[in-house]
Amino acid sequence: MTNTADNRVVPLFSIAKEAWELESPKHRRRSIIQEFALNTSTHGLPGIARSQSKHNCIFWTVSFFIFTGVMTYFVTQSIKNYFEYPTQTSVSIFVERSQVFPAVTFCNYSPARYDHLIEPFLNYTNSINATNTNDTTTFTVEQVVLLRDFLQVQSNTGAPISQYLFSLDTMLIECVYNDKNCTTNDFISFLSSTYGQCFTFNAKTKTTNGSDLRYTNDDGG
Repeated sequence: MTNTADNRVVPLFSIAKEAWELESPKHRRRSIIQEFALNTSTHGLPGIARSQSKHNCIFWTVSFFIFTGVMTYFVTQSIKNYFEYPTQTSVSIFVERSQVFPAVTFCNYSPARYDHLIEPFLNYTNSINATNTNDTTTFTVEQVVLLRDFLQVQSNTGAPISQYLFSLDTMLIECVYNDKNCTTNDFISFLSSTYGQCFTFNAKTKTTNGSDLRYTNDDGG
């Protein structure tokens, strides 16, 4: 009795396997494509797969191909423009008939004139018993230390420091601007801690205006 019941049991797995084997390859491919279309994130394909009528299927199909073509066009144009390496150059031309001549500054490499400085300096150092010599041909290390004090005393007493520095006529050999000789009025002087007295040609200061400056098409001054 038990053996008869066991013989009547039909495995479900065997039935499903036989049904899958009986299914045509075309139908299986269609099912795979439909499942992909329903689950893909690509716009348009799920609408085609869910369409219950031909009108909906045609609408979604046409829309899908139209926008796919638009996308392909813009992607192609972008790639084409990239490999053309386009450049944009903007050129502006301004014509100026006259430009300010650049200021020129020059100084003497030695900040002080030894021939003007040594004698009054020795008088100062001898007066304070720092030295006891009249030798104007040498300058010792001890004297260099006292030089700043000497210049400070000269400044406090109102004595002009410029008498120990190089003047314009001792440094300037020749100056010609637009075929005309320069004058002392064309220069301003200032003191440099490194080079002493320096001079600048065509300098713009608070007291000068545009008419006082030299331009590239001037006749000089």
